[in-house]
Amino acid sequence: MDVPFSDLVPLYPLIVPFALVLFRVVGLFTFVPVFSNTAIPGNIKILLALAISVCVWGGAVGPHGAPLPVGLVGLAIAVIGELSVGMLIGLLTNLIFMGVQTGAHLVSQQMGLAMAAVYDPMFDQQSTVVEQIAFWLALMIFLAMGGHRELINALVQSFQRVPLGRGLDPAIMLEVALGAMTSAFALAARVGAPALVVFMLATLASGFVGKSMPQINIMSIGLGLNLVIGIMMISVCLTGWALVSQDAWQGFFETLHQLFGG
Repeated sequence: MDVPFSDLVPLYPLIVPFALVLFRVVGLFTFVPVFSNTAIPGNIKILLALAISVCVWGGAVGPHGAPLPVGLVGLAIAVIGELSVGMLIGLLTNLIFMGVQTGAHLVSQQMGLAMAAVYDPMFDQQSTVVEQIAFWLALMIFLAMGGHRELINALVQSFQRVPLGRGLDPAIMLEVALGAMTSAFALAARVGAPALVVFMLATLASGFVGKSMPQINIMSIGLGLNLVIGIMMISVCLTGWALVSQDAWQGFFETLHQLFGG
């Protein structure tokens, strides 16, 4: 039996808020590696986004409903605003992983493993083994600290701080994004600095040996020496990487609480 089109009109006040909630969830899924992993089937991601949207929808709309955007232009602006909020949360999360991986990439370059990259399905690009070790370590710390629950909590609280259909102030978003990028670079330096200092000392020692004993071919043993030093430094620094990641995630959670409360 066909349903008259006019009978669907009363559903518009429900469909539009749900769609806006869904767009905010999709914005979060865009950047967070836990949700945007290309190894996860697309239908699973869609079902998960719909399930989270259904759970969040009631609290986001509120008892009196949400003001609906007027016209296509208003709807497009509302959709962009919802995407921006979700993508900001996802970007802050992804920058932590990128900072850890950048520091590990610097170590792998000094080890001579930069050319020995393998396909990483998590990011759909090439990465070294050292980068993948650092990423999975940061991911385990993230899950152990309840980061997935913090993300959902921030998403729920964001509807209280940023009403449905509105976006964050662009100035605030730019300030938060620039601060997060600065923290990501500092995190990369903290991850890679110990090994880079040891590599620098090893290079200086090799230079002195090459000058004092020219009969030794430093170039032939330099690559193997850097590889051995890199493996030793990774073994020693794994605990330090975990502590640095833990500190970075703690700062990330505090930033979410300052932005959205909770």
